[in-house]
Amino acid sequence: ERGKDILRFGGGIFGSDINNYIMINNMVFDGTRVASVDINRNDVTIPTPDFPGYRADPSTAPGAEVLEELGITPINTINMNGDDVKIPTLYKANLSYNRFFTDRFKMGVSFYASFARNNYMYTDANMVDDPYFRLADEGNRGVYVPANTIDPDNGAANWAEGRKTDRVGRVLKLNSEGKVNNYAIVVDGTYKYFEDGIVSFSYTWNDTKDNTSFNGDVANTATLVTMTPDDPRNLGSMEYANSHFRHKLVLYGSLPTFHGFSLSFRYSGFGGTRYSLAVNGNVNGDFVSSNDLAYIFDPDDAATPEAYRNGIQQILDNPDASDHLKEYIRDSYGKVARRNGGINDFFGTWDVSLRKRFNTFKSQYVELSADVFNLANMLNKKWGARKNLGKQNIYSIGGFDTDANTYNYNVNPNTGVVAPSGNPYQVQLGIRYGF
Repeated sequence: ERGKDILRFGGGIFGSDINNYIMINNMVFDGTRVASVDINRNDVTIPTPDFPGYRADPSTAPGAEVLEELGITPINTINMNGDDVKIPTLYKANLSYNRFFTDRFKMGVSFYASFARNNYMYTDANMVDDPYFRLADEGNRGVYVPANTIDPDNGAANWAEGRKTDRVGRVLKLNSEGKVNNYAIVVDGTYKYFEDGIVSFSYTWNDTKDNTSFNGDVANTATLVTMTPDDPRNLGSMEYANSHFRHKLVLYGSLPTFHGFSLSFRYSGFGGTRYSLAVNGNVNGDFVSSNDLAYIFDPDDAATPEAYRNGIQQILDNPDASDHLKEYIRDSYGKVARRNGGINDFFGTWDVSLRKRFNTFKSQYVELSADVFNLANMLNKKWGARKNLGKQNIYSIGGFDTDANTYNYNVNPNTGVVAPSGNPYQVQLGIRYGF
């Protein structure tokens, strides 16, 4: 009634288009057109290619006969649609309230909720259903290849030993078990304090969880991006998504124009992105050497091998390792680390802009501008840098104990050491003529 309050609400159900890339990928990798070769074998001498000779006479380029001569059986990979594949569906709802306290000052708050269902995911249908054995020293996590097939010298697991049938390789089957839950609250405000001077802000609190962060790329990517404690086909756990962040803040302000000069600033920052503690190696024997979450041995437990106790304690004592990484490690003592259980700090950058307008003829003018992006970095090289951690390989596999059926790990002492990243400062000068 007073014309000062605005209430909006809405919702909808949205269906995705068919992912053409996935469908084409499935047709190409049908098991008859493309084959791969496993060359990770000590008993096979790989022939040296003669590329100049092949270019001079393409008929000399070797083909399938080389595999026959070496006694290598090609492995056919199959990508296929599962029986229950559905179109991804997104359910959205929002509610917002804005209040005009005066004609120069307003505030608002908005609530958003999104639920994605039937998201795409690939899992290996040719991987044995149950593990061949379990790692007693790592919370009984499963390994899906026989223990006697793991190389004791380097701990390499041959995924091909964990197939249901050796007539084909991986059978990556598309399903619709992916889920995403997202909630967000946005608070914003604007205040025009004097003439054309203005200050505005926007703060976002966000929460995003999923059971896989696969976004529809090639089939193999699905098995690479989703960190797993055990069976990569088990999508029953909802954890923080790769795209999650917790806080985002944007500030903007400008001074009133004075003698043609206009000065403005912008701050943009966010924090609470996530990362995982992982193992560099194929712990569960599922073909992928980059998706295994790390079991964190307790350095305070006398039963923990000395090498692990000392290695983990070295990380905790390292002043260059981030504090949130150390907290993540401590929270994971005696268990497999949670997927995306690490929390990055908040960071942001400042931008400033200065403009001067000169009137020329009637309504025409010349405007000179100077913009500095990431001002703090211009003042100090250590400022304005992003100090986020990505996936941290706290261990690498160094061998396998065939008597105890346990892996021998090397602890990475540099785990948690942040390498500053982001864009350095930039200065842009401009001139514009207006009519």
